[in-house]
Amino acid sequence: MSGYQGHGSVATPQNILITWALMTEGGIQVNADGQRFSNEHLGYSEQCVPVLRQPGGIAWCIYDERLHQLGMTFPDYRDAQGAGAVRMNPSLPRLEETLEQVRRYASGRQDPFGRDFSKKPALVPPYYGIKVTGALFHTQGGLVVDAQARVLDTAGRAIPKLFAGGGAACGISGPHAWGYLSGNGLLTAIVLGRVAGASAAAVSSSG
Repeated sequence: MSGYQGHGSVATPQNILITWALMTEGGIQVNADGQRFSNEHLGYSEQCVPVLRQPGGIAWCIYDERLHQLGMTFPDYRDAQGAGAVRMNPSLPRLEETLEQVRRYASGRQDPFGRDFSKKPALVPPYYGIKVTGALFHTQGGLVVDAQARVLDTAGRAIPKLFAGGGAACGISGPHAWGYLSGNGLLTAIVLGRVAGASAAAVSSSG
């Protein structure tokens, strides 16, 4: 039950999901002191924990006009814009220093967090910012099942007339946040759910 899908970019206090494309396409995350604290390219699920470890459990997504326009292609981002979550030129301590460091990383200097900044355009003013927090979306683990979605006991034996699918069943995401890939939840819900339903129907029809 330790496997889960998290997200490190939920606008607060608006509680609106902010697309991680802002990070993968060149944005950064900083804490309330304006300092980066992790490699933003490790994944949005993994990032929920580093964000929650920051003072107040918050971070800021920092990006530029190019990424703002990218964000506007996403309905959730437009909702965040309409709710006042998107701010231009946020004032944070040491942010300018951090942005200058990022520019040096884009020019070839090694990022201490291991991110490669050379693959995307460097951030340029004006800058945008969104105050975010980390969130738990859903768990990714549970009861062990066999190929017929029958729940197995600790000895590996099928428990009569007990089936599981979706988030209630042990899936393929592994035991940590970083095992989640987009679509894993739908995979176990739709495919394993169908298998569980067919297996249960077969048991019911057989008496």
